[in-house]
Amino acid sequence: MIAFLLFILLQVADAWTTITALNLNGREANPMLNYLFRKFGVVQTLMVVKGGSIIIAGLFLVGHWSLWCLVGLYVLVVGNNVYQIRKA
Repeated sequence: MIAFLLFILLQVADAWTTITALNLNGREANPMLNYLFRKFGVVQTLMVVKGGSIIIAGLFLVGHWSLWCLVGLYVLVVGNNVYQIRKA
């Protein structure tokens, strides 16, 4: 359960830092997300992607070790976003 709560917090932190970095003239490195951002908008895309990620993790990964792996991955993603924001 702790991993799931951390995952939710990291999804919110990733969305917030992504929006902040893009507002500082950053760019999205993921080509698929970059396409979706241009087509549907950044906030709308992030709400769907992050919401879907939380729902899928909640349904299939709570109590499984792989959720801790995702938590570790998103710690790196959010850390990179913060680094890019501070660099800008």
